[in-house]
Amino acid sequence: MNMKKRIAMLLALCLALLGPAGALAEEGALNDLLGFFERASAQGEPAPETGAPAQAADALPVADDAAQPAMDAAAPNPDWQNILLLGTDSRTSDTDTRTDTMIILSLNARSNEIRMTSLMRDIWVDVPGHGGAKLNAACVYGGPELTLQTINQNFGMDIQSYVEVNMQCLAQIVDALGGIRMDVSDSEAKAINKLFADDRNAHDENTYFAGDTVSAGSQVLLNGKQALAFVRIRSMDNDYVRTDRQRQMLVAIAKDLQQKDLLSLGAIVTGMLQYVKTNLTFDEIMAIAGVCMGASLDDLPELRLPAEGTYQSGTFNGTWCIKPDFEENARQLRAFIYGE
Repeated sequence: MNMKKRIAMLLALCLALLGPAGALAEEGALNDLLGFFERASAQGEPAPETGAPAQAADALPVADDAAQPAMDAAAPNPDWQNILLLGTDSRTSDTDTRTDTMIILSLNARSNEIRMTSLMRDIWVDVPGHGGAKLNAACVYGGPELTLQTINQNFGMDIQSYVEVNMQCLAQIVDALGGIRMDVSDSEAKAINKLFADDRNAHDENTYFAGDTVSAGSQVLLNGKQALAFVRIRSMDNDYVRTDRQRQMLVAIAKDLQQKDLLSLGAIVTGMLQYVKTNLTFDEIMAIAGVCMGASLDDLPELRLPAEGTYQSGTFNGTWCIKPDFEENARQLRAFIYGE
């Protein structure tokens, strides 16, 4: 089996074991998956192309006190598939809490392109059925399905798929990889160590983060808790910069996963199962593997919304939030993904 098909098999395995709606894969699913790629390798068949999108969640009623009118969804470009990646701020297996991280992962099966768009958690939106609230609250009200619907309504998108993980999943993946290397500045090292000190005080466990002090430097090897603290940093700058760190971490982890052998990846996936929910179908998972097989993870195009100069931030009615020009941000999002 050549290297490209091997990478595709590993990435597909990682997603396929999660199964629809986060269920555990049935016995024999792994063998079916391995058999699929062995046959494809022997016969020279390409990985499957993107199929039809999954069915959308049932629509929820729109509140009368909507923050702004719903935006008509732009017709999706069939060459692109958008997946909403959600990271919650929970330290338990309960993932329906506030979303600390929201990233739209866009994949093009024809050109083997990947793009990432971060959404700020403090954006003030209309949450269908609940009225005005911060975007990160949608998951509390109705899980990833309502978060998906909220983003589609407010940004004129038609995203159908999601993958949701909680904070503990990131730490476990990094530890299973043997750590992850990141450039850490002096300010970032100080902020990470302060988070550790704050958590020690909050948990009253003096040894909880023993030995996890981080030093600044180039390509510093971070363990799971250190990596988690890295993407949580907010005090030294702001949430805008934090989204950059989150994307950097995701790319670093993805590159490392590509280099793992099948047995190592299987162990990592097994440990992830309790932390992940997704509505991706098996065919969609195979299509994603096909895109990742040929895509380069170097210098991925990235966008953060709201874009500079398109929003106001401050305290409104006693709540600090971000109020963007939704029409302009929807336009920039479509231009970034589809080139419109």
